[in-house]
Amino acid sequence: MSTSTMFDAVREEIAYAFDRTVFFRNHMEANALRPEDIRSAEDFQRIPPTSKSHYRRNFPAGVLAKGYTLNSPHVMRFQSSGTSGDRLNSAILAYDLTRRQATALGVNPRFNELWRPGTRPRICRFAPPNCSDVECATGFSSMADRTLPDGTLVLTVAHDLLATPEWQVVKAFDEIEAYQPDLLVVDSTHLAFLARWGRRLGRTITSPSKLHVVSGYTLMTRVARRQVEDFLGDAVPIGDMIGMSELGYLGFECHLGNRHINNKDFYVEFVRDGKPVADGEMGELYITTLDDGLVPRIRYATGDHFTPLGDTCGCGTELPRVRIEGRATHMVRLLDGRVVTPGEVDAVVGDAPWMDLYKLEQDPTGACTFRYIANLTARDDDVTALEKRLTELLGPNPSRVEAVDYIACERSGKFQSCVSRLAAEETP
Repeated sequence: MSTSTMFDAVREEIAYAFDRTVFFRNHMEANALRPEDIRSAEDFQRIPPTSKSHYRRNFPAGVLAKGYTLNSPHVMRFQSSGTSGDRLNSAILAYDLTRRQATALGVNPRFNELWRPGTRPRICRFAPPNCSDVECATGFSSMADRTLPDGTLVLTVAHDLLATPEWQVVKAFDEIEAYQPDLLVVDSTHLAFLARWGRRLGRTITSPSKLHVVSGYTLMTRVARRQVEDFLGDAVPIGDMIGMSELGYLGFECHLGNRHINNKDFYVEFVRDGKPVADGEMGELYITTLDDGLVPRIRYATGDHFTPLGDTCGCGTELPRVRIEGRATHMVRLLDGRVVTPGEVDAVVGDAPWMDLYKLEQDPTGACTFRYIANLTARDDDVTALEKRLTELLGPNPSRVEAVDYIACERSGKFQSCVSRLAAEETP
């Protein structure tokens, strides 16, 4: 789609949202704007961004387009995990979700065989309970209790990942074996946890069909990926998904390991201080939906930051390549004014074969503590080298490295590899 054709689609979405949704009409009128005022990309930036708080306050009546209700055909309801605060209720049309998923997965030919004509993949999910979309995901519920209307089986896991008891882990392996999935949709930290238990118990994950893995929910660290790949082997395709519960697939990882953003089903902006960033600079992702009849979103500030890379990827896709940086509330604030992203922390840590799990936490004073759980291969030299790299990355802020036996999850049930209490307090 050409730039002019794309922006024509954006203008149509603006007009539709203005005409059909109470919230967006009020949003535009509060800023003395009407759809006909938006004639160019420069005009488009006059529209103040919308946010989760807008949709949280106005759901459902204020954001659903006229003519739709939550009980309309093909409407799917979702609730976010609450990573950045209160959980967000939302809805999406099933065919919009499918369209966005197909575009994103299309960058990776290793996933093509999942959707054969006349078939639907058997999907099994292993992720934080707040992301499960079932009312009862405890270890005492049955497989039937945790099977979604579309047939997806949700595996049980404790809200605090590392507190999951052995019997519940065994149950997860047993249910995967019984369900025989084609696709595992996982949080990579959770699947790495299952992989460690699998080695301990002598269990594997297999299926009569070719197994595929889609990772989402949190940053896929190199430490987690190394464990998952070692456990499943080279034959199992693993793809990192960029997504949000309220929008579906925003992007995916190609077979060369690069992340691509879906700029066919969305109009994409990367913004810092109210202005678009250049390639190679980090910005917050703003999303404008295209042809979303149910909940059109205009300049939706996701809270997630990326660096658009601008160069062409060897995988052959036209979707632009990006580097994942992380959420604003997870970024480390340094005394010299610099910001260190979760992506930068992960690059410094690397795949660390001597480590099973890590978490960098910045307290409200700015001090940083890197906690890690080592495995039996850890050596003093490994720790010393990491301490040196982290000191260089995080200076001039004070930092320390600690070996521990346990690291807690966040309130949402997700395991975040990098959090900043300082940034969380400063971010609106």
